[in-house]
Amino acid sequence: MQFQKWFKQLGMTLEEAYDEFIGELQEQYEEDRILAAECSHCVQSRLPPKREDLGRFIVPCCIGKVKERALCDLCSSISLMPLSFAKKWNVGKLTTTETMELVLAYQSILNPSGTFKDVLVKIKDL
Repeated sequence: MQFQKWFKQLGMTLEEAYDEFIGELQEQYEEDRILAAECSHCVQSRLPPKREDLGRFIVPCCIGKVKERALCDLCSSISLMPLSFAKKWNVGKLTTTETMELVLAYQSILNPSGTFKDVLVKIKDL
């Protein structure tokens, strides 16, 4: 076999070359495994904690010269959708708003582009 002659010229046997090759593969596997574990930890440690939906939101309001944030909890619901969907489906006239902000369950703040009124939202067979 030509292959074994090459190894003899290099001064090593086929078994030694195989052992060295397997050792390098194991080292690379260990490095990849450690890196994957570190990356997994980085991703998992950055996720925000899951919070319950409070069922209410805060609306900035102005009464005279007093500017405050009012808690809105009327036991009514609102539906949110991306503006691109609303335009594509032509759900009605958008009334822009710059004063509304919605505080979501995990305390992030959402500033909507505007509102649509009296839009029928069908949910399955209801």
